[in-house]
Amino acid sequence: MTTVEALLRLRHPSMVRQTDIATRETPLRVAMRSLLVVVLFWWSATGLIFALQRNPTTRALGMGLATTLAVWGASLVWLERDHETASSARRGFLGAAFLWTWVQVAFYGGWVIGPESLRVAVPAEPPSWALAVRAVLAMLWYQLMMLGVMGLAFRLTWRRANRIGWWTLVLFWCVHQLASISIFLGVENPGRGFFPEPLTFLESYFGPTRNSWFLLVALAAVLAVTLTMTVRALRDPSPLRRQSLMLLSVIGALSVLELAVLGTPLNVPLWDAFLAVRGY
Repeated sequence: MTTVEALLRLRHPSMVRQTDIATRETPLRVAMRSLLVVVLFWWSATGLIFALQRNPTTRALGMGLATTLAVWGASLVWLERDHETASSARRGFLGAAFLWTWVQVAFYGGWVIGPESLRVAVPAEPPSWALAVRAVLAMLWYQLMMLGVMGLAFRLTWRRANRIGWWTLVLFWCVHQLASISIFLGVENPGRGFFPEPLTFLESYFGPTRNSWFLLVALAAVLAVTLTMTVRALRDPSPLRRQSLMLLSVIGALSVLELAVLGTPLNVPLWDAFLAVRGY
């Protein structure tokens, strides 16, 4: 240690600690931390959403809990919007994830779907524009709720340093639309059995059990975006941008995996324990 470094440690210990922390934030550490945060949240939140649909009481409790977390999530997005650290990026991501979870709990709990007149199964027919319009209307309030949450995050982070909350919701929404269109046009493994009883009518909008051309296009697009974000994350010197891009890259990688599973006959038992709790 040089004399200058020693004097710095004595006179400005807080500044030195910040420098040490920044030095330890290697790309590998950032990547591993991002993987842990995103995968744990994705797996546990999805499983809990399934499990909470056991009966009307658990659905109501789940909605109450999700609403509380959504308020906390919005506050995290707002509080972290001017901070430029890696930890603020993770907190902003969690805030957006809580908002997204609120929308999913509202949907799977049957609180927000679409007009009641459309909550019935339709006869099996090939994909068409008329059927697509009916499918969108059957989930109209759900789609509007997703757009509303995105609009809130956009307003909270507009022209601010930390916009990870907004970009997280944009990526979630885009991948959700790609997966929904793929299932509508046809995939080999659409995932029947995940919808709770009030939503099983939506399975009538599933396309044929063979992969359409759109699935390959969706996979290629998400993979290209994910690789681009990963390269940028590894090269960016800013702790905020590096952590934000790495978090988004992990979401993209999981999305590639999800789309790939849709196109294969694999039955991945990731949430079987939660589905068993749900009871159907």
